[in-house]
Amino acid sequence: MSKRCQNLLLQIYLHFPEVIQHVTLPEGTFSSGGAADGSSCKLDVLVHRLVTLLADIGDTKSVEGRVSDANLACRKLAVSHPVLLLRHLPMVAGLLHGRIHLNMQEFRQQNHMTFFSNVLAILELLQPLVFHSDHQRALQDCLLSFMKVLRNFQRTRSPLVFINKFLQFTQKYITHVAAAAIPYLQKHSDILQGLCAENPDLVQLKSLLAGLTLPVKRSSAETDPEERDDDMSTGSLPLVNISASVSLSVGDMTMYLKKMSRGEAVEDVLEVLTEVDEKSRRTPEIIQYFISDLQRLMMSSEELCRSMAFNLALRCIQNNPCLATDFLPTFMYCMGSGNYDVVQTSLRNLPEYVLLCQEHADILLHKAFLVGIYGQIDTSSMISESMKVLHMEATT
Repeated sequence: MSKRCQNLLLQIYLHFPEVIQHVTLPEGTFSSGGAADGSSCKLDVLVHRLVTLLADIGDTKSVEGRVSDANLACRKLAVSHPVLLLRHLPMVAGLLHGRIHLNMQEFRQQNHMTFFSNVLAILELLQPLVFHSDHQRALQDCLLSFMKVLRNFQRTRSPLVFINKFLQFTQKYITHVAAAAIPYLQKHSDILQGLCAENPDLVQLKSLLAGLTLPVKRSSAETDPEERDDDMSTGSLPLVNISASVSLSVGDMTMYLKKMSRGEAVEDVLEVLTEVDEKSRRTPEIIQYFISDLQRLMMSSEELCRSMAFNLALRCIQNNPCLATDFLPTFMYCMGSGNYDVVQTSLRNLPEYVLLCQEHADILLHKAFLVGIYGQIDTSSMISESMKVLHMEATT
């Protein structure tokens, strides 16, 4: 398909994003350029509002609730409609840059680290489109703000979780567009060197710095055929694989899965759920190994097991909104369960799940309405809360 056709489809999508629910756009439409230009999009106002709410700060419950809802909405948007969010990447970069002048005491007390962490997590979900040439300047502005904040943390307790995620993202940046990433990182290697001096145990950072000293491999289009073999051996970076650090060994995984299986004592199941809950606070990716068991435990008659299973399931979806639909049958079953307590647990978690599974919000809310009518249960408050979250009325 020609680039003009791709651009036409992209412009149609920007004005009618719902079109992707009815047709599958050709591969390459979203990476054809044009999404970040001056064209208008009917959802720009909504996305601008979400990003503004995401950047809000404060330590009150109401502010934390608004930020949490905006974060979930942005994460879902990054998965479902990444192009719409990428149009506002320069704004995100500006909001990050506006905080780097603060000293560490102000930065910590005013809770700005939450915004930086949320933005980095959203950038991870925007891969690989975020690496497109149209977004290079805004992306590099974001990365520079990250590096400057980490530099400000020197001689204080560094946020190691944030540093590790930043290094993982940086490696993927290099993997996708080395020609743009490496010169940029070399330009700011002094910041990385200082960070390495303060955190000598970070093997990934040492590997990154070592790789930045090597020549940049040119793309195959720019390389003569006879030079390609040499480039393959001398131009690649010796970066270690910086994958998400799974804090469970194979042995632990086997033991946990066995204890969570059917027929095991409730005490054993609770022990595993507690362990997974603690470990997943740092590495939520590990929850994906337990999805089938969590779906079963969400229907459990044991209140504590059921509540923890719901919490872990929502944490799993928050980390990867693509998994939201995997839990839809279980959630629907729980709302229609003959066990009153199971129904109540599902209704309590309905607003958050509806926000994460927006494409099926109508089905979920209709089910909640029927449960209220035929089960003689007051579901109006949860339906109302879900509607507010969907329309972001709860954030005003």
